[in-house]
Amino acid sequence: HPTRVDVSAGVHGDLLRISVYDDGRGLPPGTTLEQLRRAGHFGLVGMVERAASVGARIRIGRGGHPQGTEVRLELPLAALTNPTA
Repeated sequence: HPTRVDVSAGVHGDLLRISVYDDGRGLPPGTTLEQLRRAGHFGLVGMVERAASVGARIRIGRGGHPQGTEVRLELPLAALTNPTA
């Protein structure tokens, strides 16, 4: 089980980036979205699908950390001012 969770948010160029990292076991390297779906991880799959529906992207992996999992959302700032884009 994770013992630490870090949450950060900021603007990077034309993107709003929100990152959530925990130092738990993490996902096996090379895990695909389809593997997550088949394994019943519908929460992660749903987050990716909802992000894509508003023009955002979610990356799930280690994110440069030696262990754990980082979920990073990158949303174009234009989507915040024009929600129909």
